[in-house]
Amino acid sequence: MLDLVKKPFKPVFDSFIKDIKTDCLICSPYITSEPIKTLVRTINKKKSKKINISILTDISFQNLVQKGVDISALLYLFKTHHNISITYLPKLHAKVYIANKSSAIVSSANFTYSGANINFEYGFRTTDLVTVKKIDDDIKAYKKLGANISKKEIQIINKQVKDIRKTIQKEQNNIKATIRLHSIEQQQEIENNLIRTRVKNVSQNSIFSDTLLYLLSQNPATTQELHQQISNIHPDLCNNEDRVIDGEHFGKLWKHHVRNAQQYLKKSNLISYNSKTKLWRNI
Repeated sequence: MLDLVKKPFKPVFDSFIKDIKTDCLICSPYITSEPIKTLVRTINKKKSKKINISILTDISFQNLVQKGVDISALLYLFKTHHNISITYLPKLHAKVYIANKSSAIVSSANFTYSGANINFEYGFRTTDLVTVKKIDDDIKAYKKLGANISKKEIQIINKQVKDIRKTIQKEQNNIKATIRLHSIEQQQEIENNLIRTRVKNVSQNSIFSDTLLYLLSQNPATTQELHQQISNIHPDLCNNEDRVIDGEHFGKLWKHHVRNAQQYLKKSNLISYNSKTKLWRNI
């Protein structure tokens, strides 16, 4: 059996974690705290200390400093569960999740909050035992190329990362204000040009209309939920700071544009609103 999986990935991860009975293999270059805490919380409820958790990730300097890998989350995993194996493999890019050697997910999604909740991810899940075994063998072959990291080594790395982040922060704070201001202006101009590119041939109403139809094709939602999801998808168009580009306002007014899109789609009989449940849905 093979299922295609897409955004949102959180239910996919939750189902993967819930299905773990004897062992799991998590292969992800980036790992952050929220999925790890969900993993620990779910496994602890099963009251089984025999579950083996094997993680293959990229604990490179850049990933650690930029928090692509939350080293404190890995330390938390060591502290809260006994049977842990963590392997460091530089240049790892694969994202694979295997539970009990009986089901496997191969996807674009990292084991992170963004991978679960924000990014547009895609992949497949299979329970075909021959395929699962082949995937498991391939990832374990990757693991053999990496280095096992102990709890003590994780503790040392965690302290070193905290220290280097403080040093980097001090260095950043010491940059002259004029240079910072100049870089901020350059950043804003780049962002403005990106927005110009996005709205070159379409209106904000069209962008928000298409986004509403996409979101409501997944599940009915309240206006507040839609606002949150739309701002996750289009952060550049949903900045709460007022930004004027070529005489057009972006920011602050974005919720007004969303409301216009909702009314347009409603009048076009493409979506409907239930005043009792306060839910919008596709027709």
